[in-house]
Amino acid sequence: MSELKVIYLGPACQEQGKIDGREWCQDDVWDACECGHESVRYVLGSELNRVTAERDALQQRLNAADQRIDELEQDKARLDALDSNCWDVRFNSSPNGDAGDSSINIEVVGHWMDKPFERVIGENYSENLRAAIDQAMTAPAYPPARPEYPEPEPDADADWHMNPCKQGHRDVGASGGVAACNQCDEKIEAATTEEAFERWNATHPQQ
Repeated sequence: MSELKVIYLGPACQEQGKIDGREWCQDDVWDACECGHESVRYVLGSELNRVTAERDALQQRLNAADQRIDELEQDKARLDALDSNCWDVRFNSSPNGDAGDSSINIEVVGHWMDKPFERVIGENYSENLRAAIDQAMTAPAYPPARPEYPEPEPDADADWHMNPCKQGHRDVGASGGVAACNQCDEKIEAATTEEAFERWNATHPQQ
């Protein structure tokens, strides 16, 4: 940050009666007066604004650097977890129905000595590898075959009948926040299974 430019005004008692006003200098050259008056340190408002703006810009850069360090430390922890646990990362492609595109599903797979020898301990359906690894890092020591997603119990009287997919397949179902066809992999993702189910039926008329 650049230096702040200042000037000093002579003591008021020594400057009284001068036609040209008080003398000023870039250094404090006046001796202290017996009456107690001292020279006055003066900073231009434009100078103060300039230095304040420089300080704020430096603080923003420091905040961004701190955030970047935190992100790098989190990524290092993820890589360490993959390395120390010998986890596999698998990418699976699923077609998006009639959209003519595919989505990438990510799985983090752990290995055990007892069956099942391979278990999916982290997964993500939004192509977010970091989220899948984070889920694996918080998985219990002996997880089930796939991660569990706690959801409120559905109403026993609710109608959970799903309409066929856009290709007419009736082998459809909903779980884990995903409503999908088990034959063509057409799917709809949502925050909850019930929401995915409702969105599926809203976009798939009965046949």
